[in-house]
Amino acid sequence: MKNMGLKIGSVFLAVVLWLVVTSVNDPTESHSYNNIPVKLLNVELITDSGQVYEVLDGSDTISRVSIRAPRSVHKELKEENIIATADVRELSSLDTISIKLSTNIYSKEISSITGSTDTVKLNIEDKRSKALTLRATTSGDVEDGYLIGEVTTDQNLVRISGPQSVIDQVVRASADVNVTGMTSDIVTNAEIKLYDAEDHEISNTNITQNIKTVGVKVSILQKASVPVNFSISGEPAPGFRATGEIEGNGSTIVIAGKSNVIRGVPSIEIPAEALDITDQTEDYTAEIDIRQYLPDNLYLANSEDAVKTVTVHIEPEVSKKLEIREERVRVTNIPEGYNATIAGLEESFVIEVIGLSRDVAALQAGSISGVIDIQKWMQQEGMETPEEGYYTVNVDFGLPSGVTLLEPVEVSLHISKKEE
Repeated sequence: MKNMGLKIGSVFLAVVLWLVVTSVNDPTESHSYNNIPVKLLNVELITDSGQVYEVLDGSDTISRVSIRAPRSVHKELKEENIIATADVRELSSLDTISIKLSTNIYSKEISSITGSTDTVKLNIEDKRSKALTLRATTSGDVEDGYLIGEVTTDQNLVRISGPQSVIDQVVRASADVNVTGMTSDIVTNAEIKLYDAEDHEISNTNITQNIKTVGVKVSILQKASVPVNFSISGEPAPGFRATGEIEGNGSTIVIAGKSNVIRGVPSIEIPAEALDITDQTEDYTAEIDIRQYLPDNLYLANSEDAVKTVTVHIEPEVSKKLEIREERVRVTNIPEGYNATIAGLEESFVIEVIGLSRDVAALQAGSISGVIDIQKWMQQEGMETPEEGYYTVNVDFGLPSGVTLLEPVEVSLHISKKEE
């Protein structure tokens, strides 16, 4: 422990002396450099023959290069000074190429240069091209009360090329547009993606496309619920009548279109020609395709609404005889200054009415009155003022709609002026 200062000083001087000696001698050392890219030379020998290549297992990058050189060289040497090449002209039967290493500085002062890998592995295949129909899809949900209409693209084909094994896997090309929360039309550019038969996306840098994106227009339509109204045409066979009941009439469907079009369509009217019941003797059922009767620029929101089954109910006519007393027939609306009397009726007489069972069954003789309306009769005859004389007229019994007389009841009407 004596002379401690001298001892520490001697150690310090020894270190300094060692550093001076080593700096003067410039000793040779081994250093490692990482992730050195390999440049492929003369690749046109592959591509010009109608083939394509793919580098396997990332073998075109050397994870570690070890260089033995003087320390002064290592101080100046960087990764970018290391040159790694693989010449396709030296391609082996196993589709591998030896890697050659060098530097662009101090190459003569380097003792050795080695890499963790010494070959580039290639997969070489015939080149193939294919044209695919380009379709657009949508994802997400539009706002409530709206639906997606027509989806169109500004181009309908995409051409791809690459290794045959990869191109053969591609079965469709599609561009997707997200419509979440939208209430109006979308016009955008969408990325084109490629898919295999199992609908898995194929992402391969060796595939080239003539276009990467496509213009897409998505039409957003408003929805509305409206009734469907049916009419009928024709007459059933003699002795039968339509009840007026149409099953399916007034049923609701959901239509879609632009808001200005939707507002002008309160209902869908099916023309009578679609339900022709001519000569029918029983209920008539038909399937009506609603789509052909939609106004222009309107669509069905639900495909299940396309066809409606409609039934027109038809029943046989029934008849009923009713005894009417003469005093229940009266004359009305007699012009001022004239008399009108009727003759030809018995004290009681029978009328026979025909119609649907539900209508005829409700009729009672006591509730039926006969009327001869002079003003109405004159209009039918084209008279402006009464003309004296005798006329044969029919009695109006005010029967409900759908009920008629089997035979009309005629009376003799006498019109005369009143004496002053």
